[in-house]
Amino acid sequence: MNILAAAEFGNGYNIVLLLHILAVIVGFAPLWLTPLLVRLTAGGDKAAADGLDVSILRFSLPGIGLAGILGFGLSAMSKQAGSTEALFKMSQAWISIAVVLWIVLLAVLFFVARPAIKAFRDGNAAARGRIMMATGIGHLILVVMLYLMIFKPGYTA
Repeated sequence: MNILAAAEFGNGYNIVLLLHILAVIVGFAPLWLTPLLVRLTAGGDKAAADGLDVSILRFSLPGIGLAGILGFGLSAMSKQAGSTEALFKMSQAWISIAVVLWIVLLAVLFFVARPAIKAFRDGNAAARGRIMMATGIGHLILVVMLYLMIFKPGYTA
């Protein structure tokens, strides 16, 4: 399926696709700012410390969570006119891998980045490494998920 084929699924699909892409942007953008905020926080910048906390807790986690939920919706809505069967199914490897990566990313942000940010804000300099590791994992998962969503390895129309 090429990029223009999304129009075959109708306007509802395209609206959910737009919301999915916006949620991805909202969710991943703060991960690109995190290394800069960590450096500024280490220099004693209180606003950067607040921004670090807000970026992960208020934007990344909800944005990435919403992006995944909307992705499930896109999969269910991927029906061509006159068909009752979705083209994109959980049984397809590219979707299953993306779901596993989505869960891993949410877990890393919630169980590693969130506590590390709180510890770093409280003065624990060693937490900086955990923040940077979680951010790096997020960047890597984004690249792999973009590959999966664009090329859909193993998918045949």
